[in-house]
Amino acid sequence: MASKKNLSYKYHDLHPHHIYQLGVIFLFVVGFFLLFPYYLIIEEYHLDKTVWQWYFIIPWMIGYTFYCLKLRSKIRVYERISPQKRHIGYWILLGISIIMIHLEPTNLERIYAIDFAFIIFSLFLADSYWDFQKLKLFNK
Repeated sequence: MASKKNLSYKYHDLHPHHIYQLGVIFLFVVGFFLLFPYYLIIEEYHLDKTVWQWYFIIPWMIGYTFYCLKLRSKIRVYERISPQKRHIGYWILLGISIIMIHLEPTNLERIYAIDFAFIIFSLFLADSYWDFQKLKLFNK
C-alpha cells in the first residue's frame, strides 16, 4: 500500500505551470501517435485521406483544447512563471522552419489536418511560456 501512496503523489511537487506545459506537450504527442494507426486504417480501406483525416483531427483537437483550457484554468495568477528570453529565440526558429516547409513544392494530397493540429498545439505551447492575457497590442 505504501507504493500506491507514493505513486499518487509522484508529481505533487511540480509547479502547476509545469504541469500545464507537460499536459500540453504529452497530450499532443499521444494524439499524434494515434494518428498513424488511423492513417493505416484509411489506407487499408482505400479511403480518401484528404477527407477522412478531419474525422480524427477535429474531435481530437476539440478534446485537446478543452483539456488544455481546463489545465490552464487551474493555474492561479500568482503561480504563473515569468517568461525567459531564450524561448523567444526558439519560437523564431520554429516559425522560420514552418515557413521553409511551406515554401517547398508539395503534392495536391497534402495532409492539412496535421498543420491545423500543430497550429493549435503551438498556441497552447506559446501560452505556457507567455501569458497572452497580459499582452498589450498598443501601449497606451
